[in-house]
Amino acid sequence: MTRLREWGLYMEQLELIVVQLEEAKGMIEKGRVAHLRLAFILLDSVTELILHRTVQSELWDQEMLIGLLSTYKQLAAHGSAKAAAEAEAIAARIIPKPKLNKIDRNFDAKVAFLVERGVLDAALAPVLEKLHKYRNEMYHRDKLRPEVIKPATLIYFDSACTALHSYRQLYMAYGSPSELGPELQRYAVADGPLGLVRQDLPQRIAAQLRREVGLDLPQVRDALVQYLHARLDEMRDGLTFIEDNLGVPRLVRGDALRLVQANLTAATTLEQVRGRKYPYSKADLERWRSQVSALESIDDKHQLVRQYASVEDSLEPFEQKVEKAVTDLDRHLSLQDDIARGK
Repeated sequence: MTRLREWGLYMEQLELIVVQLEEAKGMIEKGRVAHLRLAFILLDSVTELILHRTVQSELWDQEMLIGLLSTYKQLAAHGSAKAAAEAEAIAARIIPKPKLNKIDRNFDAKVAFLVERGVLDAALAPVLEKLHKYRNEMYHRDKLRPEVIKPATLIYFDSACTALHSYRQLYMAYGSPSELGPELQRYAVADGPLGLVRQDLPQRIAAQLRREVGLDLPQVRDALVQYLHARLDEMRDGLTFIEDNLGVPRLVRGDALRLVQANLTAATTLEQVRGRKYPYSKADLERWRSQVSALESIDDKHQLVRQYASVEDSLEPFEQKVEKAVTDLDRHLSLQDDIARGK
């Protein structure tokens, strides 16, 4: 492949990234939930594209190594100790096929591989994994989390720029700004007497986009903290609603926490429910509340998202149990009310 074709391919592929980031930026500026959802999905798409291409760049030598391994194994079979040692060293550099397949198919595996290679900062990994999980919720299950969609989108934009800063491609070449498309021309700065664009263009783009969109960390942190506190309040209120409306005699505070986790049958008594051990207790509710409050003192964006994700992932299974119990009880009470009124 000639250097001119390399330049054209490289810039064409970079343009696909820049256009998506520019469109996401425009959606963020509009600010409505519907636009932020589109921005978030675009950011997830472009981040995975960046990761995919960077992974492919890291794996450029795998086919060559497999060929070399075969050659050295043949030489080793004829008694060459040096060839045997070389074959062993080459084999250690070849990535097993199952791992390659997982990296190719799985977002988190791409992230883990690039962290392992030192291409991505390990602190970024849990951030990208959490944001990708949010994208799957939006795209596959229509779950928006409107209370935090704006801060989550801003964090993803910043994280996408971080991934772009580490962007690597197989083909990188110098070229003229006049050859760039309009989306790229505004980022290109000519260097030297020939007016060539330097190879650090992705890093320049990432830095400029990050400046233009911005990430107000205190504002993002406040939104995340308020969101988690509100969810804990809703869990507390839900448990109180169950205890006040279930219609079971002698219920006390704390019984609902056990009941939503219990495997109830017609023969189960309240004493039996109270005597069992459950995965979640009042101590967990207090611990989550304390962990959410602790987020207020975090000044590092990656640590903030990592700790936020840890708290959210920890409380969500219990939260879902409470939500289901409240919904079921509310429907039952509505049905009883309809029957009483002859509906």
